[in-house]
Amino acid sequence: MSAQNPPAPPGQTIVLERRERPGCLRRLIWPVLLLSIALNVAYLSRESGGLTPDRLDEQYVTGSVNPTADTVAVVRVEGLIALNSVDFAVKQIRQARADEKVKAVVLRVDSPGGTVTGSDQIWREVELLKRAGKPVVVSMGGLAASGGYYVSAPADEIIAEPTTTTGSIGVIIELPNASELIEKIGVDFRAVTAGEWKNMGSPFEPFSDRELARFQELVDDTYERFLKIVAQGRDLPMARAREVAEGQIYSADEALALGLVDRLGYQEDAIAEAIRRADLDGPRVVRYQKPISLGSLFGLSASSSRTAIIDEQTIMELRTPRMMMILR
Repeated sequence: MSAQNPPAPPGQTIVLERRERPGCLRRLIWPVLLLSIALNVAYLSRESGGLTPDRLDEQYVTGSVNPTADTVAVVRVEGLIALNSVDFAVKQIRQARADEKVKAVVLRVDSPGGTVTGSDQIWREVELLKRAGKPVVVSMGGLAASGGYYVSAPADEIIAEPTTTTGSIGVIIELPNASELIEKIGVDFRAVTAGEWKNMGSPFEPFSDRELARFQELVDDTYERFLKIVAQGRDLPMARAREVAEGQIYSADEALALGLVDRLGYQEDAIAEAIRRADLDGPRVVRYQKPISLGSLFGLSASSSRTAIIDEQTIMELRTPRMMMILR
């Protein structure tokens, strides 16, 4: 025996425990089980539209870190005003209006406009916000044109960045027509209708002068509403509003000279103005964001799908003439 391994005392038995290493299968059980649970929860989140509350999350921007402090909310209207962007904008404004902590709102607009109805829905929410006694200051980004200006008009103050493009106050309806192409390739397309105007604007038949005149009437009516929104929001006579609302776009300096914006500045200036108007001292500044669901984390939420699906609704929307307030 060596000095390193002394002999066992007499009468004692040494028992050596042999530990077996867990096999590969046993090591994989828990990770696979956890992954399976996570994927199933994510799948359910996708199928149910996301297991998230309707309330938006608040993201801290600056100011007080006290979550109960008086608050200025930055509400974003970005990109094309249509469907999902309208829904998000409306949710932000309604949450700001309902939250007693929110004392003022900065409406951050960076949009070329979009649908007439979507723009009008956001405009109405801004009006209700003002009626609730909460000051609204618009901060225009690089582009706040057409419907983007429509939603800005009722604000207490409009601040444009020095490089902002705005204006384009007008209404457009685009009427694509493929009747000549269909005739050339020999396709016979017919529609059976009840009602003289039911097939008005069909892209498969030539437009009549009466149809075009009727579309012009609809556009003119919507344009008159746009003018009233601008005149009321900017405290301009209708005649003056009509002069500046011929569809042209303006630089920030031009818009300032025409009275379409109040001054030039950046988002920080708009926040400071909102604080001043609400007479706040060291408030918390937040912005809203959509809650993160498990489905979105795994890339399985319906909203994050990258697959382009052309369904019946999309086809019908593409076929239907639609009035727009959008930069052209």
